[in-house]
Amino acid sequence: MPIFVFIFIYTFGEHHFTLRSYFPKLDDKGEVLRDAKGDTLFNSVPEFNLIDQSATSFSQEDLKGKIYIASFFFTDCPDMCKKMNAQLVRVQEAYQNNPTIQLVSISVKPEEDSASVLSKYAEAYKADTTQWHFLTGKREEIYKLAQEGFHLPLQKTGGAEGFIHNDSFMLVDKEQKVRGVYKGTDPAEVDRMILEINVLLDEYSKSR
Repeated sequence: MPIFVFIFIYTFGEHHFTLRSYFPKLDDKGEVLRDAKGDTLFNSVPEFNLIDQSATSFSQEDLKGKIYIASFFFTDCPDMCKKMNAQLVRVQEAYQNNPTIQLVSISVKPEEDSASVLSKYAEAYKADTTQWHFLTGKREEIYKLAQEGFHLPLQKTGGAEGFIHNDSFMLVDKEQKVRGVYKGTDPAEVDRMILEINVLLDEYSKSR
């Protein structure tokens, strides 16, 4: 068990600890919006409708009541995506008996990554596709989701269209709020993500 887990248990005892939320709502002047109590309002991940590795429609409705980790990749990515997905194998193993935790990997090259391509890719990582979903669809929708839902930057490529190539993992709660952002190629960051997933699970268990 990593040392920071012991520090967490010692420091927070009965888990008197909550995760922060990301991406506050802003008004037209760029100022943070607040509710009547003065609490910051946060954006939700928008609705989407994509296709999974079995060529079945997949949307936010399929994640209702779930906590999920979102990431963006492409199947012929030579290095970074392989490291990210190797870390997601660890996460899947950690929560293989907990269907509340889902993994959602979205291709940023949907014109190349068809459902059949994603299916073979999932097999290569021995993914349990009841828990780990590989998605493709219309490029415009995927890039809108990445930029507006997860605030990922668009890289200039010299052509008419930009490209998203980012190693972030995003932890999304049951209300579609982003509660954590992690460097998906860094095992220590993924350890922290696993710890914070447990914190989020604990939050929900105590709010029943």
